[in-house]
Formats: sequence, structure tokens, C-alpha cells
Amino acid sequence: MRRFRLFASRLGRVFKPYSDKGFEQEIAEHLALLVARFERQGMTPEDARSAARRQFGNLAQLKEQQREHRGMPMLETTLHDLQFSLRQLLNLPGFSVVAIAVLALGIGANTAIFSVVNGVLLRPLPFDHPERLVALFE
Repeated sequence: MRRFRLFASRLGRVFKPYSDKGFEQEIAEHLALLVARFERQGMTPEDARSAARRQFGNLAQLKEQQREHRGMPMLETTLHDLQFSLRQLLNLPGFSVVAIAVLALGIGANTAIFSVVNGVLLRPLPFDHPERLVALFE
């Protein structure tokens, strides 16, 4: 049940707009706590801020990790790719028409060939006892 809830919450976050404001506030609070602890240890405010930033780590990397864990990266990447491809197709209408026509012809030809093969080779013969049929050749 826990995995289902995690999946559902991640899937919901993919489609909901998200802002990093809350995450940035949390980071600022943690940095302030670290600065206060270093100042209590006798550091100057400037040294305490730089030591807190050093100990806390790379903020950009933390934000990126948080974004990856927030949603479903593979689904988000697929959605971004689809949006990009639709934008490109709208920018080049001539290419779009040719690409769609080629795809339609390919799918139609594939369907027609499969229908013939299915009807002739794969489906059993429409007789009561097809195993009793005999072919005579001269």
C-alpha cells in the first residue's frame, strides 16, 4: 500500500505546477541554524556563514536532487519530449504533413498485409472438418 501511495503522489506531482519556494525556505532555515551554531562556537558572523555553506554542500545540486525525487523523472522527460516534438511539428508544417503521410501509409500497408496473412495463413479454414481436405495435383 505504501508503494501505491508513493507512486500516486509522485504521479500527481508531475501534472501539478511546483515552486521551489518552500524548499528554499527550508534550506535558509537550516543554514541559519548552522550559522547560529558556529557563532556560538566563537566564529565571526562572516566565518560562520562561509563554514555553514561549506558544510551544507552545493545548493544547486541539492535542489536538483530534490526535483528528481519529487516526481517521476522518466515520465516528465517523456512529456517534455512530446511537447518539444509537437512544437517542432507546428513550426514546420510541410515536414509535418510528409511525416504524417508516410506514417499513415506505413501503418495502412502493415495492417493490410497482416489482414491478408491472418486470413490466408493463420486462421483455420471455414469448413467443418478441415483436416479431411485433400489437394489433388496432376
